[in-house]
Amino acid sequence: MATVVRFGLGLISPDSTVFAPYYSATLVAALVGGGSAGVLAAVSGGITAICLFIPPDWNVAPFRIEQLVSVLLFAASSVVIIWAADSYRSLLRRIRDEEATRRLLNREMNHRVKNVLANVQAIVCQTLHDQKDARDKTIARIASLAATNDVLVRSDWSGASLREIFRNEFTPYDASRFHLAGEDIRCPPEMAIVLALIVHELTTNAAKYGSLSNETGRIYLTWSTASQMLRVKWAEYGGPKPDEIVRRGFGTKLLLTSVKQFNGWVVFENKPTGLRVKFSMELPPETQQTGRYRKGKIKVLNKRPSIYSSVATKL
Repeated sequence: MATVVRFGLGLISPDSTVFAPYYSATLVAALVGGGSAGVLAAVSGGITAICLFIPPDWNVAPFRIEQLVSVLLFAASSVVIIWAADSYRSLLRRIRDEEATRRLLNREMNHRVKNVLANVQAIVCQTLHDQKDARDKTIARIASLAATNDVLVRSDWSGASLREIFRNEFTPYDASRFHLAGEDIRCPPEMAIVLALIVHELTTNAAKYGSLSNETGRIYLTWSTASQMLRVKWAEYGGPKPDEIVRRGFGTKLLLTSVKQFNGWVVFENKPTGLRVKFSMELPPETQQTGRYRKGKIKVLNKRPSIYSSVATKL
């Protein structure tokens, strides 16, 4: 092919460089077939160029200096091209081997994590066999962690889709009762796990006491990103009015701790139509947006103990 190209160049410009097409031929051969193929392509291309495109009377007349320089340049360039191509192939091969090893280790780690979670579930069942409510809650939380772990494994622990995290938690329920609105973002692993647990607790609370405890309730889950913060709003409609019980539950403690960890804030509202929860979390550098933000603190709307505790108890 390089020789055909050289013939074509000769028809257009007889003074074209003798070895011009053979540089690319050597590079392609070295990239595809390795150093040996590159050497073979360079040698055969050089011999072909000398035999076909250098004037036939070169052995009679003094060999022109520019032709000698062309041959030497082609030889030196071919050595550099073959070395660079072979180094690139070696680097690419190492990267592929490391990627294959990483995927193998990732699968092995996922297998081990599943085994650990299965053992934990077995221990919980055995330990809390006479405490059904506590047992079921703990097992459900472990299952939520396992589902999020599967999402992260599928992405090679590069992060998880926020919308996928939410949908996984809503799988056991009627999807038509959930309304999700917000631009999908990729959450880092540590934030993905926390969000999965938070939404799991909110969903469980809604199934027991809120909008999912009847046949007509619904949940609106919206989120947005602004000023380097992820802002999430959970709003329940059509459920029973929340009761007033004085006690903080696991879900409330988890939410309060999580927003502190990610420099955010949380607001609880007890509405006649159902629970409202708003919270924010600071996005990591790879997903942050430009602009300044004011680091928030935990806030509770309507600070009367009855309102706050009634929300906190059920979570």
